[in-house]
Amino acid sequence: MQFRKTIPAIALGVVSLTVPIAASAGTGSSSPTIEATTADSPQVESATLTDNNGKPSGSLSVKAAPKAAAAQSEKVFSTGTMTGEEFSSIGLSWKKESAVDSGLTAETRIHRDGAWGPWQNVPLGLDDGVAEEAKRAGAPAFYTDDADGAQVRFTSPKGSLPLDLKLSFIDPAKSPATSSSSSTSTSTSDREPSDREPRTAQAGQPDVKLREDWGADESLADPGYKTQPSIKAALVHHTVTGNNSYTQEQVPQIINGIYIQHITVLGYGDFPYHFVVDRFGGIWEGRKGSIEMRPGTEIPGILGGHASGFNTNTFGVAMLGNFEPNNSEGGEDTGPDPKPTEAMTTSLADLLAWKAGQYELAPEGSTQLVSAGGGGTNPHPTGTVLDVPVISAHKDVNVTACPGAKLYETLPDLRKQVADRLGAG
Repeated sequence: MQFRKTIPAIALGVVSLTVPIAASAGTGSSSPTIEATTADSPQVESATLTDNNGKPSGSLSVKAAPKAAAAQSEKVFSTGTMTGEEFSSIGLSWKKESAVDSGLTAETRIHRDGAWGPWQNVPLGLDDGVAEEAKRAGAPAFYTDDADGAQVRFTSPKGSLPLDLKLSFIDPAKSPATSSSSSTSTSTSDREPSDREPRTAQAGQPDVKLREDWGADESLADPGYKTQPSIKAALVHHTVTGNNSYTQEQVPQIINGIYIQHITVLGYGDFPYHFVVDRFGGIWEGRKGSIEMRPGTEIPGILGGHASGFNTNTFGVAMLGNFEPNNSEGGEDTGPDPKPTEAMTTSLADLLAWKAGQYELAPEGSTQLVSAGGGGTNPHPTGTVLDVPVISAHKDVNVTACPGAKLYETLPDLRKQVADRLGAG
């Protein structure tokens, strides 16, 4: 991907950066161009927005809030518009130990099909913590669909931005795995056994689509498996990666964007969640080895990267969407009642019943988890013991809104559904 920008004259003492919009938008420019991004991998190119002191750098400009604003320290920072080859997600990341204004917000507008879309709020994930394995802090991948331009602006009540803030353009289509994989997803039950699959059908296993079905480039992830001795609880999440009206055909691309953002931009070793469930009821393997893991095997458990300080003894299932009421992070406003679909909750119950049965977990019971510390959104010091439901939510162990209020309120019924499935088996 090659993104371009031009720098006009300085006006009123503030550098304002503008980038020529794609020719189809009708606003081309003959100004000299320079490279706007550096290539992180074939799938990702990033633009640096602040330096190591948090000062605007490269494509970012700043202006003070209007004099009438209540907080005179508030500032608005904006990139110019960047255009180039297609991408399907954008990501924001910053130095892991950087302090971040708790009131910081981000918005973007996307250029596709020769036109600019409306401004949309971008989730910053400030309440989601930073996994122990991550090398950088950052936001979830923001799904843009196939686009060729973007502009991002930030509003900070304290007038500050994170250190080494970067904007990344993610194009999973450039992955060798994506380009060579079949466009038709198939489940584990439709395949011949291989080194990546159980040799025999597992009792109670629902249809689970493999990593290759969403185009995982296995060369990006750490080799081997990240194992742990056992599983004691499941943690339910939501992804907040785009609007809740995505199509079935878009699901693999959205999942792949999460993968590439976490590995290439944030420095994770693999996909953060063990599984993802989409609104059509599709179940997808996330972290490598999650299908195979079960007690008494060479893979008794897989260590995830989904909950700060509480990845040990848990597995994470992420529902694809945003289930926090009246929340516009991740795209369109969710409205007052963003409930998961019936197909989604049915598949989630099937998935949890399968894994709970393997690990002999009591779906309506409780267990104890021990904090590994980490600070940030994990308020529990190292060694703190928490009593939590066996089927819990991210917010039960970290300070976060995840998995959204409307998904969280379904958990009591979900536990009963899982118990009923196990009782019937």
